[in-house]
Amino acid sequence: MARGQTTTALRQWRIEAGWTLDELAGVTGYSTAMLSRVERGERTLSAQSKVLVARRLGVSVAELFPVAAPDLESA
Repeated sequence: MARGQTTTALRQWRIEAGWTLDELAGVTGYSTAMLSRVERGERTLSAQSKVLVARRLGVSVAELFPVAAPDLESA
């Protein structure tokens, strides 16, 4: 998943879960400011941090690391 997609998805998943940044910060241990920067695309999360946030939001970890379909036309 590209950087922009991850940040957009994180915000979308948080909103769909009905959580504020403060609530997500409380259950992940990350600051509200840091999570806000991630959502705006100003900072990235490590793979381990993405997994933690996804689990707290009830999102499948597989959604963070989608497998690209092979390009059969150029094969």
